[in-house]
Amino acid sequence: MNSGSNLTSHFLIAMPGLKDGNFSRTVTYICEHNDEGAMGIVLNRPSDLQLCDLLEQLEISERIPEKCRQPIYIGGPVQIDRGFVLH
Repeated sequence: MNSGSNLTSHFLIAMPGLKDGNFSRTVTYICEHNDEGAMGIVLNRPSDLQLCDLLEQLEISERIPEKCRQPIYIGGPVQIDRGFVLH
C-alpha cells in the first residue's frame, strides 16, 4: 500500500449527496487501514440505548448515576455484535 493513501487515524466525513443509508451524514474514524482492508467506527450515530442500559444488561452496577445517562453510539453496519470503547 502506498503510504500516502493510508487512512489510519483519519476521519472520513460523508459527502452531502451520499445516499447510502449506512453512511449518509456520518463521521467515521479509521482505526486501521492496510493491505488487508480497513476498520472504522461511525462516531455520530446515537442508538436508543444509554450507558445505564448497557451496564444493566452486563449486570454491572453504576455508582455515578449522572454519568450513566451517556448515549451509546452505533459504530457502523459491520460487526454489530461487537462493542468498542472510545475515550
